[in-house]
Amino acid sequence: MRRWDDDERLTGIADGSAMEPSVTRLLDAMRRDGWIAEDPQAHLLPHLRRACGAEWLLTGDRLLDDGVYEVHVSLAGDQEGVHVHRDAIRLLSAIAEPVFFVRQAGAGVFECVTGVLDGDAPGFASHGHLVRLVVA
Repeated sequence: MRRWDDDERLTGIADGSAMEPSVTRLLDAMRRDGWIAEDPQAHLLPHLRRACGAEWLLTGDRLLDDGVYEVHVSLAGDQEGVHVHRDAIRLLSAIAEPVFFVRQAGAGVFECVTGVLDGDAPGFASHGHLVRLVVA
């Protein structure tokens, strides 16, 4: 099966194990009790509000029991030329820390892990945030 429109090879050039140590470090950190930082409304929301600019309307936010900070946005104004996938990642990049992972989990739903791993930022303990961006 093709991976993109003009894919003739139908296979890649290597596996992804070159990045496995970094991904494993992230997973190990995410599994630590207390790794998710408190108060995303204070630490993340101001950055997201500023990043919304004229393109997005921030319509709601809530912290879920599992530590996921869910943020709801909709596109403001003219949607011509908007690429929701790229523009959602650009919005989330406003809260990017040394480790930053984004996955489109469904139509208009983007899951993000961002944080600091041990040794990433001198003077700061390892911590992170789980963010689910929902685009209406």
